[in-house]
This record gives sequence, C-alpha cells and structure tokens, in this order.
Amino acid sequence: MISSNTKKHFGGKVATIETPTFSCFVSTAKDGFFKKQSLVIFDTTKGFSNRQLAAKLVYNDLLDSNARLGLHDAIIHSIDESGMNGITLLNALQTLLVGLHEEGIGTPEIDEGWWNSKL
Repeated sequence: MISSNTKKHFGGKVATIETPTFSCFVSTAKDGFFKKQSLVIFDTTKGFSNRQLAAKLVYNDLLDSNARLGLHDAIIHSIDESGMNGITLLNALQTLLVGLHEEGIGTPEIDEGWWNSKL
C-alpha cells in the first residue's frame, strides 16, 4: 500500500510503500544545485532508521520535470503492485529498472551491497 506520496519543495516527491512483501521509500529529487531530478529507492523493510539504498534511476536528460514527476507516480504504483502480489523488492526493481532502461527513460544504478545481500 502506498501510505504517502507527497510533493516537496524545490520540485521533488517522496513516497512510502508498505506491502506484505517489503517496505520502501522512493524519492524523486534533484541530485544537487543545477542538476535534474533522479529517482532513489531505499529498502525500509528493517525500519526507516535501518534503511538501505537499493537503487537509483538517472533519468534521460530529455525528460522535463513534469515528466519525471509523472514517472515517479507510475513507478511507485508499479512497485506497490509488485509487493502486494508477493514479488520481492529485488525482483520488482530488476524488472522495472531494466524495462525503463530499455525504453530509454533512464539509466539504473543498483547498489551492489544491497543487491548481493538479497541474493
């Protein structure tokens, strides 16, 4: 279940997803001044204070801010649906991020430490 999806100052969005399979926190925000937004996913299954960086999606430069924020919403709904259907966060992200990369939406960056801890 998407327990929150809030628009933040400076054009970002954050969402909290809690499913029977996993919990995660998804943020679409700028990487820094004069940089465009990217999407970052944290695994919060062990609690927010023990969150682990799971993955990042660096969006294609051609996407404007509104497109990125729209994708944020589509991505969190996809992640939520996966978790509600018993799919692990690892498998959900693998499928989702590969698909987004193949569509030319962005370049995924998976945190290897987190990834290896889930195998």
